[in-house]
Amino acid sequence: MGRRVIFDDDKQNNYLEWAPPVRIIAAVTLLASTLDLLADFLLCARIYEFLPNFVTQIAKNCAYGYFFFTFISIFVYIFEMVDVCLTLKYDQENIFYARLAKSLVLTLEEVPLPGLLYILFTTEPRLSLANPVFVSSWIKLITLTWGIVKFTKLRFFWPLLPLNPKHDRDENVRRCFTFTQYRIAMIFVNICHALAIFIVINNLIESGKGGRPISVREEAQ
Repeated sequence: MGRRVIFDDDKQNNYLEWAPPVRIIAAVTLLASTLDLLADFLLCARIYEFLPNFVTQIAKNCAYGYFFFTFISIFVYIFEMVDVCLTLKYDQENIFYARLAKSLVLTLEEVPLPGLLYILFTTEPRLSLANPVFVSSWIKLITLTWGIVKFTKLRFFWPLLPLNPKHDRDENVRRCFTFTQYRIAMIFVNICHALAIFIVINNLIESGKGGRPISVREEAQ
């Protein structure tokens, strides 16, 4: 269950492709994306609670930016869920729609939100925000890790393009280094993916250290 062996006698090289059933991928994507969005909402509520106490303008601006991109992530989530629900209903995935949905999630949600959170927390490492940031970052890291599986299944992960079972090795390498607009867009999204993982890991490290109590009357140095 969940393994598909692809052998093509017309090609010199045969490949073994591990591919979970499309409905399992859709269901896990639904769960991960929903938890990710809920974590963003809870963190927004926590930030909003202490927003009047922020003592630096940078932290306040990052908080407002976090609220804005969380609002944007609602529409991105709806877009992604339409793809997931259609996949669950028809047991067939629209490759173009799925690639577009995941690309929007990365560029409009998974990079700006952790980035703003990192600046906010390192500017004002509040003890009251440390645990919510830590939990939220773990959820994002799990979601981003699953995203690698999703992109590999969609054949939209540039480092693994040479393993594409639909073509032989020489054709895969040629396609990998043929930099069309589509390929450049793929590489850009993959770079965003790596950047998001890097930022989230840094958020985990910083929030894992804990914060420090900050007085309401404390002035920015």
